[in-house]
Amino acid sequence: MNIRLATAKDAALVARQYLQLTAEMAKLAPAVIQPAAIDQSGYFKDYIEDANADVFLAETDGELLGFLLVVAATTQADPEVVFHRFGFVIDLYVTPKARKQGIGRALLAAAADWTRAHDGEFLQLNVLGQDVGARQFYQRLGFTPASLTLTQQL
Repeated sequence: MNIRLATAKDAALVARQYLQLTAEMAKLAPAVIQPAAIDQSGYFKDYIEDANADVFLAETDGELLGFLLVVAATTQADPEVVFHRFGFVIDLYVTPKARKQGIGRALLAAAADWTRAHDGEFLQLNVLGQDVGARQFYQRLGFTPASLTLTQQL
């Protein structure tokens, strides 16, 4: 397995996996997420070309097994909020057949290195409350809750 940075030529390939990601998320949380209905190649191309973001790809023999999108972020500029620079993982996806092989771990390690190189102190991400498997995966890697969003159906 090889981890590399995506180029603009990879945007369409990443966008196809993003369709799979949103379809899986929609099954877990249909009241929150719906499958992406349009090609998101431009969205990923913009991030690939942004100096404050990168897309990492996991490949074996030219086959895309997963991707991770990370951006450089800071906490909001309010007087009561402690200022931090960090890497925010917008998306992480590993194809079902490639899961439990260390690919997600390797993509997160690449994002951690990238964040350090961008003077970040930590990685942050969101995970669906309904995605127990993902939550357990992140907890095994040392991620802990920083805040919790609660909703009440009306």
